Amino acid sequence: GAELLLYSVNNITSGTDSQGEVTVRLSKAGRIVNGQGADTDIVVASATAYINALNKLHFKLERVNPQV
Repeated sequence: GAELLLYSVNNITSGTDSQGEVTVRLSKAGRIVNGQGADTDIVVASATAYINALNKLHFKLERVNPQV
């Protein structure tokens, strides 16, 4: 039920075994979250970023003292 707003792939390192970093932005019910993942396999990095964002949507973090 989440809408994909952004899918971005960037390289972290260079060379034949370079790492890629993926950032996704998801929206659901007016709430927008970002997820990030990094790996030498861009598919793994993409899945990690997507799952990271889904977890943020699912578990709403409540801060007791946001100034700290």
